[in-house]
Amino acid sequence: MKATKKSEALILFSRLPIGSETKTRLSPLLDEGQREALHRSFWADAFATALELRDRADLFLYWTGSGRPEAYSDLIPAAFALRGQRGLTLGDRMLAAARDAFEAGYERAAIVGTDIPQMRPDSIRRAFDLLAEADVVLGPTPDGGYWLIGLKRAIPELFDISAPWGSGGVRLGTLERARGLGCICAETDSYRDLDTPEDLHAFLEERHPYGAATRSCLERLLGRGAV
Repeated sequence: MKATKKSEALILFSRLPIGSETKTRLSPLLDEGQREALHRSFWADAFATALELRDRADLFLYWTGSGRPEAYSDLIPAAFALRGQRGLTLGDRMLAAARDAFEAGYERAAIVGTDIPQMRPDSIRRAFDLLAEADVVLGPTPDGGYWLIGLKRAIPELFDISAPWGSGGVRLGTLERARGLGCICAETDSYRDLDTPEDLHAFLEERHPYGAATRSCLERLLGRGAV
């Protein structure tokens, strides 16, 4: 990661859109080809949202998967620097990305998932702004996790919590650990990440100003209201 004139790093965390490896909890509702199409629509929405912040943040895509990101160069905007995720657990990989950012000289970093097509740029801007006072900013999800973590230094303990990654205790476990370390914590807007058929149904029922590519994909794959 190379330091630039910008002081903030926006890091998107994602698998590559390989149908056999992504969103397996949506099987059997969606087959591998449909899951790949959905993942591509997630990317389209996430990239569009992130690009609205490139005036203040440098953009990174940290990827994992059995393929290579070069195979998806038609999907990934040139504004994104590509980095492979490193580490065994999700926590290890996020910590490595945070360390990369701060070692490169960034003052604030936000790590964001890509399966939240309805997320608004203002929610990420707010997270960066909150870091003026807070040490840790989370973007909550209704299932007890978080879609965003914002930091102004790497804090290893936040990524080594007792709750399993992907479980409903991740957000509270992270907040408890942060407060135990004396960190000031804040939260930005809450969004539902799209992991289950129920999540897809809720997304289609809600009318978000963002997430157009995902909405179009789901309506094409399933039909409006068919989830």
